[in-house]
Amino acid sequence: MDLMQENPVQEKKITKVKLSFIIVIVLIIILLIAAVCIWFYTQKLESEIFKVNIDGIANSKASNEDGLFLIENGKVYTSISNICLYIGYNYYPGGYGQYSEDRTKCYVNNSKEIVTFASGSNQIVKYPSDGGQPQNFQIDEEIMSRGGKLYISEGGLERAFNVSLTYNSVNNALTILTLPYLTNYYEGVITTASLEKSSFSDKVKFNNEKALLNNLVVIKDENTNLYGVASIDTSGKVSTVISTRYAQVEYMEGTADFIITTQDKKVGIVGSDGVPKVKPDYESIDVIDKNVGLYLVSNNNKQGVINSNGKIIIHQDYDSIGLDQNSYDDPNVTNRYLLYENCIPVKLNNKWGIIDINGETIVPVQYDGIGCKEVGDTGVRNTNGIVIIPEIKGIVVKVNNVAEDGRTIIEKYGIISSSGEPMINNVLDNAYMTTVSDVTTYYVTFQNESLDIVSWWLERVAGETNNIRKNTNEVTNETTNENEVLNEDTNANQNIQEQN
Repeated sequence: MDLMQENPVQEKKITKVKLSFIIVIVLIIILLIAAVCIWFYTQKLESEIFKVNIDGIANSKASNEDGLFLIENGKVYTSISNICLYIGYNYYPGGYGQYSEDRTKCYVNNSKEIVTFASGSNQIVKYPSDGGQPQNFQIDEEIMSRGGKLYISEGGLERAFNVSLTYNSVNNALTILTLPYLTNYYEGVITTASLEKSSFSDKVKFNNEKALLNNLVVIKDENTNLYGVASIDTSGKVSTVISTRYAQVEYMEGTADFIITTQDKKVGIVGSDGVPKVKPDYESIDVIDKNVGLYLVSNNNKQGVINSNGKIIIHQDYDSIGLDQNSYDDPNVTNRYLLYENCIPVKLNNKWGIIDINGETIVPVQYDGIGCKEVGDTGVRNTNGIVIIPEIKGIVVKVNNVAEDGRTIIEKYGIISSSGEPMINNVLDNAYMTTVSDVTTYYVTFQNESLDIVSWWLERVAGETNNIRKNTNEVTNETTNENEVLNEDTNANQNIQEQN
């Protein structure tokens, strides 16, 4: 019997098992390939779906809302009107303080501040709700108008709404963290953080919360109850920048510096890098303008101006600097300390003058007021008194005249240029602006008649220019005639000499 003889039945069984095994392997490979393809396909679909996460929570409504976001060239643009619903702001069309429905402008607010926007502009203005000094901020891109809505860039959204924003173009996911969320988070993870829990005013608390957007946090030494500032790196490590030895610190959004108050209530400025900028020699400090680096300082009820290096620009000789907040309602005045980026109003003994940003006098202290607020019944809606007339770079000034009875004060107004030159004498009864159908016109009243001051001034300037040109041409023609006569006389003399 041959033990090595092949068994056909056994061979068939082995072949069948092998074939089944191969089929299973092939099916597994096919299933794996299909699974991989499905995974990649779902990932592709997932990446194409726009996702919004606000304060750590996926927001499907914001993700799917039509017109809330635009994505162009890998950048996200956000509808100003639509986003307000999700991050705690109110939206209003038209210019702030102008009460119009102009869709090329708008403003938003929460309980802390008002922010204004305009189509085509790369600047926004922030007005503190407590009536403090507004600040202008430049953003990375111009505000766009699309489909009757205003859209703002990523950087602009962060600055305007005090949020942290991250867009992942690979996952097509947008993450927004609001200031209240960041405040709660950091107070929970940094034991020395002192933001909402501090004893500061609401204004100071809000300003200090904004420092979080620059990875800075106000800290407190619980043993001494004194404050300082720490930085937060990407890993979450906290490092002291300003030591905890001050009675108060306040972040200045515009300059990213801190106003520090010593225990003896003297105020100075320290940079966010911990380097002192202005010695604590003052009773108070406020930002006049972050772009030109000027600060209002006060001591003993007198005010002056210094620059960011502590150099004196205007000595502390004045009763007040900047327009009185209640003395005007001109929406064009976004900085009561600085008109036309150069003119600083100063007040001494109830008289007003103007000094420039270099400390040079533009107008001596001689006027009874700057701007006109009380305009009476103009018969036109949306009327405001004015301080400045931007189209002609004019400033309205007031003088008080005593009537013949020796008691009655008659207020009269004039207009000077931003360089201090008289434009209209002090004979006007008032000066105001009206906004009708989103068109603003500036008027003055003289002898009971209203005059469109911009048109009148431009016509006058054009007329004077034409007169100058006419006179110049006349002088040129006279000179030409005189030269022709002189040439004729010269030629005649030469002819006589040649004949002789």
